[in-house]
This record gives sequence, C-alpha cells and structure tokens, in this order.
Amino acid sequence: MDRDVWNSHQWASAHGRQVEIEPGNPLVQRHCIRCRRDFVEDPSSGERRAVFVSVFSFRMLPEQINRQWLDEMCPGAPLPLDIEVRHKLIENRIRQS
Repeated sequence: MDRDVWNSHQWASAHGRQVEIEPGNPLVQRHCIRCRRDFVEDPSSGERRAVFVSVFSFRMLPEQINRQWLDEMCPGAPLPLDIEVRHKLIENRIRQS
C-alpha cells in the first residue's frame, strides 16, 4: 500500500487501538473519522486488512473490497457502496443468529 494512500485517512487515534482477533495475535485497529472505514494492521508483518467492526468482533472484508480500500486515497466521506456493504454484513449476521 502506498504510504500516501494510508496517510490520506484521518485516523481517530494517532496510534490506533490494540485488539486481538485471535489469541496471541495482537493487531492495531484504525478507524478513519472521515470515510468511516476500518482496518487492522499486524505490527509484526506490516500486513493490513480492511475490516467490518461490530460490537464483539472484526470481520475481514472480501478481497476485492480489501484491495480497493488499501489502494485508494481516503474518499473524505462515507461512500454509498461502503454503507451498502456494511448493511449487507449486518443483515447476514442477523440472519445467522
């Protein structure tokens, strides 16, 4: 990911938030307050992933969305497609409950 792309976001916290999706695998979660996109970063490998954040978990987004979010500049506001993806993930989660 291009450093300029990553830095185009306005992070809610300069250092992110430490989280563990899997025990023993600490990650840094970052949230852009402009576009509302969420990402996790593995500090040991530098790998970054686009995620959907719910109250109790993080869900990795499909690879197509992951690549798009990691490769494009911050859009500056939530995009209609991003909102649609979040709603679909929430709907699927409710149906699975």
